[in-house]
Amino acid sequence: MTRITLATLFVLFASTAIADDAPMTARDLGLMVGSPPPEDKRVTIENFMLPPYNRWSLRHLREVVPTRNVPVGETVAVLGSRPTDLSGLEVPFPDGRTVALGEWLESAYTDGFIVLHKGEVIYEQYFNDQTPATQHLMFSVTKSFTGTMLLMLMEQGRVKGEALVAEYIPELENTAFGDATVQHMLDMTNSIHYIEDYYNPDAHITGFLNSMMPGGEGLYSNLQTLTEQHNEFAHGDAFHYVTPDPEVLGWIIRRTTGDNLANALSEMIWAPLGAEHEGYYWLDFHGVEMAGGGLAITLRDAARFGQMILQDGAYNGRQVISKEIAQRIKTKRNADRFNRYYNDPWFESVADSYHDQWWGYAGVDAVAALGIHGQFIYINSDADVVIAKHSSDPDAESERVDSETAFVMHAIATTAATFSKSRD
Repeated sequence: MTRITLATLFVLFASTAIADDAPMTARDLGLMVGSPPPEDKRVTIENFMLPPYNRWSLRHLREVVPTRNVPVGETVAVLGSRPTDLSGLEVPFPDGRTVALGEWLESAYTDGFIVLHKGEVIYEQYFNDQTPATQHLMFSVTKSFTGTMLLMLMEQGRVKGEALVAEYIPELENTAFGDATVQHMLDMTNSIHYIEDYYNPDAHITGFLNSMMPGGEGLYSNLQTLTEQHNEFAHGDAFHYVTPDPEVLGWIIRRTTGDNLANALSEMIWAPLGAEHEGYYWLDFHGVEMAGGGLAITLRDAARFGQMILQDGAYNGRQVISKEIAQRIKTKRNADRFNRYYNDPWFESVADSYHDQWWGYAGVDAVAALGIHGQFIYINSDADVVIAKHSSDPDAESERVDSETAFVMHAIATTAATFSKSRD
């Protein structure tokens, strides 16, 4: 199977996947069961991004592609527990439907779901053979880790947000990134002609995925092929979601720190955070971490990261990131540029802003890290709630993934805030 065939199949399956009321688990599907598994049940480098194989692969990524560990530190931040049964919570959707949380989680291809309120675990559920120790690929949630590290380097004076990308990466001088600033990369407001459509086999993102595969050119080389700027807006004028932007940021982090991204994340965030388990990055076949979508971590450690930001950067008995950076992440910005390019109702009714590789949700004081196929870290400052979700949805993007999940999390936050008021 050629690389272009793999990408084409991904588009075909992603665009035609149909959700069942009760999705089958990887075990039910017989994936990777047997010695050896039947040929049509094997998860391989050729099919691991496709449904239904992703029901297994997103929890077993390091068995399919090259990876690099993100080491933990000497201490683990203990998560307190105050169990509350939220399975019967009725969640209203804008179309008039109402569904119980537990029922919705099962139907939404959930692998893991955790809710923290005031820093304590109040609800935690696992499906599809996932456990609290399972490292699950979080796709574009990775971007928010990359953005946070870059903000830390900016605060240290090692990177300047107003500096041009080419000052740090001369190899990109003659690309669409070269005369954009680092802040443009952080906010995804650089002018670049790039199609990030997971259902289009001719989209640029297909070439990006191909560059990660055996025989592919690699991430660095792929970035250097992106030379065309957008003819509808200049740098800084409009939000345009482009996964290569955080790949540029990852390159800047490596060059600035003189280390790989996994070690940089461990030193800057993971070890000080008190993460319980190592994370790991998906590597291209040239040994480069995917800074825009390749981080696999456990559900509880994802929640710890969100809680640290909610608590203004203080966690595990130390200041992991500065109060200023944490507050910057939680304060929504760039709403005026958010929907200029897309002109899409979703960019007003569900999300309303994007900055520093973090999304802002409309109508609530909440920001989030989002990843395709249903990965989330949600931080609601008003309700003092953090929610993390792992999923292996057959759809990269859909109403269920991108809209329903947001309303579910908002409903949980509203309920948790009610708990607080009843105790006061």
